[in-house]
Amino acid sequence: MTTTNTNNRAIALAKLFSAFLEASAGRRSDCTITGYRTSMRLFASFAEQYLHADTAHFDITYFTEHYVSRYLQWLQDIKGVSPQTCNLRLCQLRAFLKYASKDPAIMPYYLSLRQIERYVTENRTKVVEPLSRAAIAALMKESGTDTETGLRYTLLIAMLYTMALRMDEVLSIRIKDLRLDTVKPYVTVVGKGRKARTAYFYKATLKTLRKYIAREHGSNPNPDAYLFYAKSGGQFSKVSARGVNKQLAVYAAKARKSCTEVPEHIHSHQFRHSIATHMLEDGINVFQISKMLGHESVETTMTYLGVTVSMTDNAIQKIESTAARSIKPVWKKNIRKLQDLF
Repeated sequence: MTTTNTNNRAIALAKLFSAFLEASAGRRSDCTITGYRTSMRLFASFAEQYLHADTAHFDITYFTEHYVSRYLQWLQDIKGVSPQTCNLRLCQLRAFLKYASKDPAIMPYYLSLRQIERYVTENRTKVVEPLSRAAIAALMKESGTDTETGLRYTLLIAMLYTMALRMDEVLSIRIKDLRLDTVKPYVTVVGKGRKARTAYFYKATLKTLRKYIAREHGSNPNPDAYLFYAKSGGQFSKVSARGVNKQLAVYAAKARKSCTEVPEHIHSHQFRHSIATHMLEDGINVFQISKMLGHESVETTMTYLGVTVSMTDNAIQKIESTAARSIKPVWKKNIRKLQDLF
């Protein structure tokens, strides 16, 4: 196979993928970028062998739910990879399509890949079922910010989800733990094993937080007051997790009427697990997720998300075996295999 025409479809796709890698540099780890490239090369190899793709026809139209599902089955049946690895490869292709979907014409292909269900992993029974993005949005919409209780729970849900905090970590926050007058506002929380870590605020969450503090704590908050305090006991009385979960169940029951993705039984820990799962689906490296979660061991994170140790070991080996890495590939005039474009 030769590529003498620079306008062929595969070259155009390769350039788009190269732009994706370039945009990911600095925001994603080398391990993550290597994973993107590996998944794309495998998909190109599959397309060439089983879908009769070549440099004249391999383009974004191959990224359909049907073709990618066949690709994942090929990985499992022919390549012998685990269900966990299939899930990882799917997430990596989704990350590329998400980037490419800035072009409205590509958006349907990204949405098509979103329809593919993750493989059930052998660690499934140990993993907390994550909430969908739609379910979380429905819960926050139901609580709202117009009422005192609604504002409180909208903020609490936002902190549990966007900051990957545990319930006790959130409920233990005092005003003095907040650092809001910095370039990147954050809060210091104490997690399991009495280990402190830093969690940063998203802009939307920060806006809700400031509104909440002004309403609940006034213009001169007491540094020792709990951020979320028990109404019955005052600002120095800690809220019970049981009471919070009870109110979350009330909002969930209401939200379920407009969003069927909201489960019947909801627990605060699902928010923390959900953001970790969504980050993995978006192509974020497991090492970065582990750091955000405050896990001491990456293996803990892998079990948490249903990721095997071998996946991380393989990723590390790929990094160590690559002496020089260039984001921009060199497209030679004579390409013998489609995967060599990526």
